[in-house]
Amino acid sequence: MSNGGRRAIIAVALTALALIAGCGSPEQGEVLARIGRETITRAELMGRLNDLPAHARQQYGTPDGLLELLERMVDEEVLYQAAVERGYESDPDIRRSLDIILRRMVVDAYYREEIEGATEVPEEDILAYYDEYPEMFPQVARLRFRHVMTDTRAEAAAVRQRVLAGEDIASVAREISTDDATREAGGLTKSVKAGGEIRRLGMDSTFIDRLFEWKAGEVTEPLRSEKGWHVIRIEEKTDAGTKPLEEVREHIERTLRPDKVAGRYEEITAELKQRFRVTMNEDALRPKPRSEEELFTLAEETEDPMQRMTIYAELVYNYPEGEYAAEAQFMIGFICAEELNSQERARAAFEKMLEDYPDSELAESARWMLENAGSEAPEFEEPAETAPQ
Repeated sequence: MSNGGRRAIIAVALTALALIAGCGSPEQGEVLARIGRETITRAELMGRLNDLPAHARQQYGTPDGLLELLERMVDEEVLYQAAVERGYESDPDIRRSLDIILRRMVVDAYYREEIEGATEVPEEDILAYYDEYPEMFPQVARLRFRHVMTDTRAEAAAVRQRVLAGEDIASVAREISTDDATREAGGLTKSVKAGGEIRRLGMDSTFIDRLFEWKAGEVTEPLRSEKGWHVIRIEEKTDAGTKPLEEVREHIERTLRPDKVAGRYEEITAELKQRFRVTMNEDALRPKPRSEEELFTLAEETEDPMQRMTIYAELVYNYPEGEYAAEAQFMIGFICAEELNSQERARAAFEKMLEDYPDSELAESARWMLENAGSEAPEFEEPAETAPQ
């Protein structure tokens, strides 16, 4: 049978399965493809579909898309069987990679369940953070109101009398309010914060701030905005301050949780190291420091001036009071001046030499180098060796 015929048959079958799904789920174990002794069932196909990203699920969710996905699974299976046949399954590099992946997955699962999943943020820590950092949770004063808008103050005063007499302000708003946007909603507006505006109603920040003089449930006197006169009943009012704990609890827990997880990680790993009797040969990873004499000899034998200067610097750093420290510091300046032609770095090196080793036999030579930067250097004698006692 041709590929086109096979595609058509499978597409029809998948379409039928999709239609049947509306009346009752087909058997999840129904075989959609056979590859030798292996099979691909509808459950496996749908599982692969569900594992795809959202945009890909939409692409492959159609009958044609499911057919394409099934063919990809078939291709994957035949390639896998061919690879096993050729022995790739036993390839040492592949096995090593699989071991690394498995190890990482197992460790990640343990971390998620035993460390992250078992970490809790104590209630007392949440309360302490909330009390210590109230500035982190500012609550802006807000209110929401119903209003009846009229053209004149007299009409607004009459509305107020009706409401104070017991009529529902929402009903009055639906009857006579000139604000088309809120009339059907009984004059109910959106929440507005202190200092805010409702430009559509001509209510500037001064108008809004004045509303905070009334309590929730109270009815205002007639108030004028740029759009007309208003009688307002305060429906909800929140004063400025700190947000309630329950509103910010989740935020506080997310803030504190990483440190708690890190603490539990340190605790668990410390316990496990003791339990599994861990020992570490740290000295094997730390290079043993070279002796002063080794460094000085190595510097004298090194031709590259930058490397030589680096070795002298290591000597001075590790043995600042050593036998060769003053000479090494002098040589740093000498290399900078005579071989690297960096007079600024040379000056700094000679000044440091005179500051740290003013009594050195090379101090006079260092002063000369400072005074005659760029001139031909004088010959200087090697320090006399100290006679053995």
